[in-house]
Amino acid sequence: MKKCLSLLLALSLLLGCVGAVAEPAEALPGNGLPKVGDVVEGFEVREIREFALIGAQAILFEHQRTGAKLMYLANEDTNRVFDLTFLTRAIDDTGLPHVFEHSTLDGSQKYPSKALFFNLSYQTYNTYMNAMTTNVMTSFPVASLSEAQLLKYADLYTDSCFNPTIMEDESTFREEAWRYRMASMDEPLTIEGTVYSEMLGATTLQRRSSMNFYRAAFPGSLVGFDYGGDPDYIPEMTWEDLKAYHNLFYHPSNCIAFLYGQFEDYAAFLRLLDEAFAPYEKAEFLFEDIGYTPITEPVVAKVGFPTEAGSSTENQSSIVYAFVCPGLRNDMQEELVMNTLTDLLVSNASTLSQALKRALPSISFSCYIETSAPDDAIVFKANNVNENDAEVFKATIDASLAEIAEQGFAGDMVDAVMASLSRSIRLTSENADIGVNIIPDIANSYACTGNPFDYMNYVDGLSQIKSWNDQGLYQQGISKWLVGSPLNVLVTTYPEPGQKEANDAALAEKLANIKASMTEDELQAIIAQTNAPAEEEDTTEMVASLTAVDVSSLPEEIKIYDITDETGENGIRRLNATAGVDGIGTVSVFLDASGLPKEAIHWFKLFTSLVGKLNTTSHTKEELDVLTNRYFSSPTVRISLLGENENYHPWLRMGWTSTEEDLAAAYDLMYELVFETDFTDPNLADRITAAKTSLRSEINSNSYSVMLYRGLAVSDPMLRYYSYANFLEYYAFLDQLESDMENTPDVVIATLASVQEELKNSYNSIVAFAGSEQGQAVNAPLADAFMARMQNFPIIPCELDLPVPASREGLIVDMQVQFNVVSADFKTVGLEKYEASLDAIAALVSDVFLIPQLRDQYGVYGAFNGALTNGGLYLISYRDPNVGETFAVYDGLADGLRALDVTQDDLDGYIMSSYSDYAKPTGELSGAISAILNTLDGKAQDEAPTYMKQRRSPPPPTCIRSCAKTACAPPRAALPRSMPTPICTM
Repeated sequence: MKKCLSLLLALSLLLGCVGAVAEPAEALPGNGLPKVGDVVEGFEVREIREFALIGAQAILFEHQRTGAKLMYLANEDTNRVFDLTFLTRAIDDTGLPHVFEHSTLDGSQKYPSKALFFNLSYQTYNTYMNAMTTNVMTSFPVASLSEAQLLKYADLYTDSCFNPTIMEDESTFREEAWRYRMASMDEPLTIEGTVYSEMLGATTLQRRSSMNFYRAAFPGSLVGFDYGGDPDYIPEMTWEDLKAYHNLFYHPSNCIAFLYGQFEDYAAFLRLLDEAFAPYEKAEFLFEDIGYTPITEPVVAKVGFPTEAGSSTENQSSIVYAFVCPGLRNDMQEELVMNTLTDLLVSNASTLSQALKRALPSISFSCYIETSAPDDAIVFKANNVNENDAEVFKATIDASLAEIAEQGFAGDMVDAVMASLSRSIRLTSENADIGVNIIPDIANSYACTGNPFDYMNYVDGLSQIKSWNDQGLYQQGISKWLVGSPLNVLVTTYPEPGQKEANDAALAEKLANIKASMTEDELQAIIAQTNAPAEEEDTTEMVASLTAVDVSSLPEEIKIYDITDETGENGIRRLNATAGVDGIGTVSVFLDASGLPKEAIHWFKLFTSLVGKLNTTSHTKEELDVLTNRYFSSPTVRISLLGENENYHPWLRMGWTSTEEDLAAAYDLMYELVFETDFTDPNLADRITAAKTSLRSEINSNSYSVMLYRGLAVSDPMLRYYSYANFLEYYAFLDQLESDMENTPDVVIATLASVQEELKNSYNSIVAFAGSEQGQAVNAPLADAFMARMQNFPIIPCELDLPVPASREGLIVDMQVQFNVVSADFKTVGLEKYEASLDAIAALVSDVFLIPQLRDQYGVYGAFNGALTNGGLYLISYRDPNVGETFAVYDGLADGLRALDVTQDDLDGYIMSSYSDYAKPTGELSGAISAILNTLDGKAQDEAPTYMKQRRSPPPPTCIRSCAKTACAPPRAALPRSMPTPICTM
């Protein structure tokens, strides 16, 4: 399977934006780590490696009885993780691995309850509870800040994996996989189910493109089956199929377990697993792909994807061009060279990326090595392109590869990539969820290669990129495996407007025929099941037995940062937050944008999106890509809103993270990018089209957020500005601007230049820096010089009369299922402002009402609710096959909440669950940045402890009444967010 981390994201996706260098685990005092050869609770230590990226010792155990593997990543992180991963494969298109992933957590012999997993998720002290499926594994991770609590979760997860009640209870299959639905004899027969609904939303053109690639490149292989489940085939799955699948794959010998973090008694987890594995004997698991027939010549294919009539096809296709490399995996170093080659190729600074942007301006490009198939492949994928762009895509790649094979990668480009990599490594410790994020990558690499340390080899290989380039290994690899290879595939997946209606009609006809063939008793059984109320389970005792933390033990301390806040005679405000880091810091510059009138807001947004996408007066776009990689991490130029409600202020925000030695160059580069962008660049029209295409994709994939913000914008002026600047109105502006570029390009250019000039004003500006005291001393004169290059003239804030969204709206997007959203601002429901105790009530609402009714009864994939601190309350159904039933549930929430008899013991569980996000540790820089932003928003640093205390306290009656009122707010309908790989339970 493709690696999850590209070079420029490789280590930052792990995790986060900014941070300090991790210390090796061997520095842990008294960690009691074992040595190679030691046996701990039936597990023998086979190998130990340092994993410096996360400051860990990676200890590989093997269970003596069954051969099960366990990797203990021992470091100082208190956000601990336990995981069980099984090597699984799809054997057809019904989604067996995915459905069993869901079914596993629907009860076990020891904990026989379908509701328990979600009850624990909402009522206990966890930071993560989920499961996920890829085409090579099914993984069950859980995390907690309490070691004792994690041990109890480990018991639940282990018993669920090896002794699931699905083996005896067909009703679980019917809930999770698929079932017929018909509320009365007069209604049509339909299909619903949790996984069925999920995959209706997950089966996007981009996902289908990947499946089309697998089938073309590896004909007859198991990778050509959809591990998540194709909705057309999910109804072919039977309960017997599902039970047989468990027996085929869920065995200790086919398992690798993980522990991550700081443990006082890690052996307790090994003891638990040793006892669970005791009934099993060692077994051999060989994954043979007997149907695979390797290709021997180029393959070209075009496959349609059903969309609604009238859907736009412009820049909506996906193209995969790939080279199959038989035998590459036989040489580990050569495979690693080709793996890191894809990181170079996908870099914005690479010859290939730049050539593709010139040839196909709207392209969203990725490149990776595919290792989950029977042979390795180097894969190039393009989204947001047209159906007829395949040959251009292929020709551009072929020409660029030939050039690199002859000349190698430019030294400055490689140096820039290595500088970016070095910063990313230094920033790894900044995220609170390192373990949860990195374990799936390690597990997936093991599932593909059989080597538990394969992912670590990849990380180590990143440091060799410069050396390998100097040695010509990339040139050799490209020449050997790619240039001129006949073993290539070119697969285009394109939209077919109108085909969705044809498919829906065919399914309706098929179901009508099935209904006609059923007996009266069969139909009445479906009606009875459809109308049956949601099952009520009392899991109080089981939840209590699996609870190891009480409210009184929850911590309330957070780090308070030393912040200086001064305003100079020139009106420039300077903030510095001291963070415990060395040699690296984060800069944020805010320029006052309140003087821009309504008609300039979309131009302002467009201006921010064009920064870095066009030539400047000093450098070409290609040169800028190299410089950006060299000097910045996480650069951002965007609209930022500070304040709340009507008391908000718009700013142009420039931000980045750099080493102290690079700060001067970074300031110069940011100034050039923002204030010296050349709008006469001949690529301007293409960049506007690309911005429109990208926004369309964002609205399609994240439409529920779009509609949530529009809903809250009805009463909140700040969110009205945010929604107006970023979503539907902005899309209409870009659509019109494409025509303007054809007819009056000089006007477009002049307007962008005028916005640029208007923003080049230091009046009322803010410069914020998070880093060490030494870093602050380095930054201060550079920030002063940066501001001195601008004008300084008074700004008169504009009064903005922005359009107010309707109280009831629907948004049509390219999806097969919908979201249903209800939102209300705080004042509407009787609150003055956000209260942290609302989060506990939100957890209760999901646990008691939304999950049992929407997910279990009506086949909705997910349902959640909550409160935005600067917005209001919301209810969202995620990948929902119904509209009427969902809003009926929403309508009943008010009465349900009023009638609910909630004890303090009940509330304590929801308090603990909602408390975890506040209690998770954060990195030094990320914490300092948050402290600065809170200061700019007028919030005290001790606001977080105040929220923590509120969460520990019983929610006041006003909060419960307010949540009840949310259901009375005007309903808002929206459509769904696309599902990324992997497929998950929640």
